[in-house]
Amino acid sequence: MKNTRNETEIVSVQHRKAITTSLKVAAAFGKSHKTVLRAIDNIMPDCDSSFNRRNFALIDYQDSSGRTQPMITMTRAGFTLIAMGFTGKAATAWKIKYIDAFDKMEAALIQKHNLEFQQSLVESKTGRRKETDTIQTFIQYAINQGSSHAQNYYVNLSKMTRDAIGGDQPRDMLDSMHLSFLTTAEYMVKRILEEGMNTGLHYKDIYQIARNKVFAFAKALTCQPQITD
Repeated sequence: MKNTRNETEIVSVQHRKAITTSLKVAAAFGKSHKTVLRAIDNIMPDCDSSFNRRNFALIDYQDSSGRTQPMITMTRAGFTLIAMGFTGKAATAWKIKYIDAFDKMEAALIQKHNLEFQQSLVESKTGRRKETDTIQTFIQYAINQGSSHAQNYYVNLSKMTRDAIGGDQPRDMLDSMHLSFLTTAEYMVKRILEEGMNTGLHYKDIYQIARNKVFAFAKALTCQPQITD
C-alpha cells in the first residue's frame, strides 16, 4: 500500500530544533517500529556519546491501545545516519522528502528566531530610552539636592548596566540571552531610581541601592553551582 503520510507532518519542532521520530520514520519508510528502533540501537554504540546526546532522545508515547511505548526523537543528523541503511527507490523518495521537510522547518525556525530577536531588540531600545529619560530626571534630582558632579551619573549608571552582561558590544550584536540580561538590568535601574525619587531618598543612597542591585544581578548571572561533598 502506498504511504500517503503528508510530508509536512514528518518533521516537527521540539526545544527549538527540527526533529522527527522513530515512529514517523517507520511509517514513512514502511518498516515496523521495532525495526527502526533496532537500527538506532545498533548504530548508537558506534557513535560518539556526545553525538548521541545531541541527536537522539528516548521518550514515551501512547499507542493506539493506550499502552506506554518507547520512541526515539532524532535531529536531521540522527535521521541521516539511520536513513543511510534504507535502500530502494521508495526509500530514496522519502529521504528526499525528509531533506526538504528539514530544510523548510529549519528555515522557518531561523526566520522565527530572527523575528523574535528583532522584536526583542526594539523592546530593548525602548527600555534603554526609558532608562536614559529616568537617569536625566535623576541627575536633576541630584542637582537639586546639592550634587556638583551629577552629570557623572549618566555614564556611571549606563556603564553599570553594561557590566551586568560583561561587555560593551553594540546592542544589535548581542545574542538573545545577553540582550535579555541587558534589558532586565536597564529596567532594574529605571525602577530603582524612580522608587528612590518618589520616596524622597538622598540621591547618593538611591545610586548605592541601584549599584548594589545591579552588581548582585550580574553576580547571579555568572554564578556557578557549587559542588559539595
